[in-house]
Amino acid sequence: MQLTFTSPSALRILHIGGYWRGLNDVVRQMMLGLCSTGATVFEYNTDDHPQALDTEGRPYDRGTFGPVWLREEHLQPVIDEFRPDLIVCNAGGLSFRPAHALQIRKRICLLGIALSDPDVFEPATSKIATNFDVYLTNSEAMIPQYRALGVNVHQWPPATYEGFYRPLPPKPEYRCEVLIFGNGYPDRVPPARALLQRFQTHVYGELWGDYGIASRGLVFGEESLHILSSACITVVFCKTSGGHPIIKPYLFDYPAGGALIATNYLPAVELYFIYGKELIGFETTGELLEKVRFYLDHPEQAEQIRAAGRARVLQEHTWQHVWPRIFRLGEQPAARSTSPVFSGL
Repeated sequence: MQLTFTSPSALRILHIGGYWRGLNDVVRQMMLGLCSTGATVFEYNTDDHPQALDTEGRPYDRGTFGPVWLREEHLQPVIDEFRPDLIVCNAGGLSFRPAHALQIRKRICLLGIALSDPDVFEPATSKIATNFDVYLTNSEAMIPQYRALGVNVHQWPPATYEGFYRPLPPKPEYRCEVLIFGNGYPDRVPPARALLQRFQTHVYGELWGDYGIASRGLVFGEESLHILSSACITVVFCKTSGGHPIIKPYLFDYPAGGALIATNYLPAVELYFIYGKELIGFETTGELLEKVRFYLDHPEQAEQIRAAGRARVLQEHTWQHVWPRIFRLGEQPAARSTSPVFSGL
């Protein structure tokens, strides 16, 4: 089914997804941003409806090791009553089974989203993507493989929801020179150790203890915003747990929260930000250490980058701006553009 898009306020959208990171979860942020477009949104939080999920006997793993099927007997009554123009299955390996999806697509546009590619492509997303009219992947590198399956696929456009991610006052207990928010993966260990040796560095996340690095744990909700505001520089590593470089949504969330970001050089990031003007880029641990030292010693230049990064996000990369571009993809019967920013739409 093709979506007839006139304006967001004319659309009725059923958004299906779960929020394993609570208030900070990107799926939740996307849902809230969707509401901000003026569309009429029905939120179906799968965390509140575990009975609607079929994992074929596997423990519920949010699509990490296989599809998570939406049970027809639970979802069809919702669809019949709400009568959406568009249904969004947002991440977590979520999909209607093929026969049910085919029936839905006769009158409703189905949009699927993968936020953990390429790590989950083989076990999960490759098995469900053909069930959708439009599919979005967070990994540009996976687009040819999806298209080989006949999927109308485009790259997921990252953005933020500024209604949540905003600067909050710093707190003394969170003050630090360098902040690392994220899990402890092998490629992150050497730079984290080097930063801990040279700067006042706070580390949050899981798995760091496996490498002898103390973590302050997991922090969600508005307290995480106080933490972001209390750090001079926040480091965002670009690789997934499987070692694949991707554009992390935190590159958009954290600047909206007022953070100064240092991140790996990645060509795809340059479609959204200017390194050296809107965020700090580095290729090696040595370069990261040099950049951190420089901007700690030059706070005025650091503040210029911090302010420019936040301004860029708020001007171009909020979900209120980006969702209408996604809606327009639903108007197309076949894949048209591989551009991560949907140029020409």
